[in-house]
Amino acid sequence: MIIEEFKDMKIAYIRRTGKYGAENKQLMEQLKDYLKSNDLFKEDTTILGIALDNPLLTPENEQRYDVGMIITGREKHCDLPIRSIDRGRYAIFEVPHTEQDVSHFWKNIGTLTSNLPLDDTKPIIERYTFSKISLHLCEFCVPLK
Repeated sequence: MIIEEFKDMKIAYIRRTGKYGAENKQLMEQLKDYLKSNDLFKEDTTILGIALDNPLLTPENEQRYDVGMIITGREKHCDLPIRSIDRGRYAIFEVPHTEQDVSHFWKNIGTLTSNLPLDDTKPIIERYTFSKISLHLCEFCVPLK
């Protein structure tokens, strides 16, 4: 685990509303198809997945999930909406990008973060950099106070 500071980060994104699950994966594929068809999926591309609502507190039909590409300035012909990512410190956990390992991360998040000052007002962010994707890795960015 490492600590990173996020500041002035914006993403071009797609949002879906509805129960979290397989549809979120489909949304990620939709974004990747869009990026590829617009020549925006490059070696420096970073994609974020953000579950905006706690599924224990939010009705399934109101759960929001964003997938987006971090804007680097070369996206002149990108016609997706743009939003900012919450500033602040994040604990970064690198996880093998398999269903089993991701599930293990979520099941053990309490233990993994027990000594950290968590900020539960911000969502946990999934981060997929081009270089990590090729190694079958992803990162979870856990917001800190």
